[in-house]
Order: sequence, then structure tokens, then C-alpha cells
Amino acid sequence: MILILDEPTNFLDVEHINWLKNYLINYEDAFILVSHDIPFLNDVVNVIYHVENAILTRYTGDYEDFSRMYDVKKLQVEKAYDKQQKEILHLETFIAKNKARVATANMAKSRIKKLEKMDIIELAREKTKPIFKFKEAKTPGKYIVEAENLVIGYGEPLTRPVSIILERNQKVAIRGVNGLGKSTLLKTLLGHLKPISGEVRLGDYLVPGYFEQESSRNNSKTALQEVWDRFPSMNNGEVRSALAKCGLTTEHITSQMMVLSGGENAKVRLCILMMEESNWLVLDEPTNHLDVDAKEALKTALKEFKGTVVIVSHEPEFYEDWVTDIWNVEDWTTKEVF
Repeated sequence: MILILDEPTNFLDVEHINWLKNYLINYEDAFILVSHDIPFLNDVVNVIYHVENAILTRYTGDYEDFSRMYDVKKLQVEKAYDKQQKEILHLETFIAKNKARVATANMAKSRIKKLEKMDIIELAREKTKPIFKFKEAKTPGKYIVEAENLVIGYGEPLTRPVSIILERNQKVAIRGVNGLGKSTLLKTLLGHLKPISGEVRLGDYLVPGYFEQESSRNNSKTALQEVWDRFPSMNNGEVRSALAKCGLTTEHITSQMMVLSGGENAKVRLCILMMEESNWLVLDEPTNHLDVDAKEALKTALKEFKGTVVIVSHEPEFYEDWVTDIWNVEDWTTKEVF
């Protein structure tokens, strides 16, 4: 039986990603998967099909092998293109100088035939890489959030009483298996959800920027309208430019939010977040649908952001080299973790 998996790791925690990884490694039949999770791909695949400019190319090996071979092939094509362009220029120059002269007209005709038979090398159109940068609001007080004996949940408690202090300029990754209340914790710290018990005190001069894990899939607005409605003082060109910087094409910009892919939808929401000033970013699994280039751009932007960051993520390779702290909700849960 052939398995077909479309971005299977997007909503999985680390433990379940590892389970799926081991399952696929030991799976005896074939499988096809779409994924932007590089470590996962490196562990489970031995063939990669790469789509670029509507051309499908097969590479043998894992993602690292593909990346290396792709770069070599790209360089070879660029060199061949440059060589061919020089040859074309040489032929065209000869033809222009000699086609009208009786003595050299036949030679010019042979050069014309050579040009006509030549398989012209075309360079692949470069994909526009997104550029992410968060606007920074004025510096807040020393303490961003102080939580004392905090218990979170919807009716039933998800945590035992826990005290948390988040200070200015901390960058925190929250990890743990699914279902333990990571998203609930974010909403409680932001004040969007009341705790079951305990107290949450927000600091002074806070300007939070919040990226929810998922948005409504029934949004009939275009990406352009979605952003323009939030920033009506901007003109059409400014809104289009902001969306284009996030890696969205003209087709994406004029499409309804409900028909955009998960990654395109996330880029629109990140665009809105980046156009608003903030000094505390709260991001709930922002990389779930993002492609490799967008993940790298987001990682760079979060590294450069001078404010405070709290991020939920199941991708240690995304956050480990820039966060200051890691909170594991498994240490606080009331549930049994296997």
C-alpha cells in the first residue's frame, strides 16, 4: 500500500514526530510525502522530487543530498548559459557584418542555421525570498508578565499551580506534547482567557503582537483586502509591496484567504503582524505551514527583534540557537505524560 502524506508533521509534537519518523523508516512499502521539515526529510526519504517553474526534477538521496546536487546543477546551468550567450553574441555579430556581403553571405547563412538549431538554455526564474522584519514599539517596563499560583484550563485544570516571571528581552520557547495547554497558556498570559485560579499581572507599556496557531478558513476576503482593512490609510501599492516582501505573488495577493494554502495564509498574517509595532511577540506554532525560505526569514527576524518573544514550537532546530529560555509544560501538567 502506498501512503500519501501532505505535511504530516505540521501539528505534531516532538514525540509524535519521532513516532512517525520511526514508522516510515520501517515501512516496507512506498510512500509519498510533502514536507518542509528538513530534519524529518533527512531521516525518512531517499528520493526527492523538486518542483520549480512548473518543472519536476528527480534527485536521489535525502534533503541535504538534494540541496547539494541542486546547487551544483544550478551552477552548471549558469555556466552553460553564459557560454551559450557568448556564442550567440559571436554568431549574431558575424551574421550582422557578413550577410549583406556577397563573398561571405553563405557563411552568414550557415551561422543563421546554426542559431536556429541551437537549443537555447533558459535560466530558471528566481523565486522571491521573503523578507521579514518586526516593527518595535517603545521599551516596556522590566517585567512583561508576572503569574502567581497560576492554574490554566477550560473548566478542568491543565496545570498545577505555577508561578512565572517573564522579563523584558527574554526570548522563550514553550515545548511539550500536544494537549497540555500550550495555546491556553499563551491566551491566559495575554489576558484573552481567565485563569481557573491564580493571578496574572501584565507589565507597563506593553504592546503585544499575537500570532494564533490557525485562522478562519471561511474568510472570503482577498489577501489584499485582509491587510488593507487593517491599515486603511495605506494605498494599494503600499499594501501590495508589503505582501510581496513576505514572498506572496500577485496571484496570491488577489486570491481569497480561504483558497490560499496554509503557508500563504500564514504569510498574510505575519505581514499584518509585522506592520504593527510591538514589544512583545507571542507566536503559536508560526512555522507550521511555512516553506524553508520563509522559516529562515522568520528565524532571522526573531533573532534581530529587540523585544520579548514567547513562541510555541515543536521544531527545536528553529529556536534552539536564539532563545534565552525553554519552558516545558510537561513539568507543570496535571496529566500523565507517557
